[in-house]
Amino acid sequence: MSEKQEEKKPVKGKAKQENLKQEAGPVMYIGPNLLSKGLKTYTVYKQEPAEIISSLQQEFKTINRLFVPVTAATRAMADLQKKGTPVNLAYAEMTK
Repeated sequence: MSEKQEEKKPVKGKAKQENLKQEAGPVMYIGPNLLSKGLKTYTVYKQEPAEIISSLQQEFKTINRLFVPVTAATRAMADLQKKGTPVNLAYAEMTK
């Protein structure tokens, strides 16, 4: 009379990033301060700011990776410190 529980497998790499983006709601910018372009680290937006991202994507191709759901901000900030992660590479691109 016990139900079989589903085992959740950890999501890695690109699939993990896509899962983070699927969450609706507030997002936090975790990239470097670029005040001249209207970006300040740890700013929270009600939703992903498509107009900011599209206006800066010509210069910074991976900027969208630096807008993470608030619910995943702690994990994303840890990934920011790990070399080679998508968030780390996006941050490095912006500081060149």
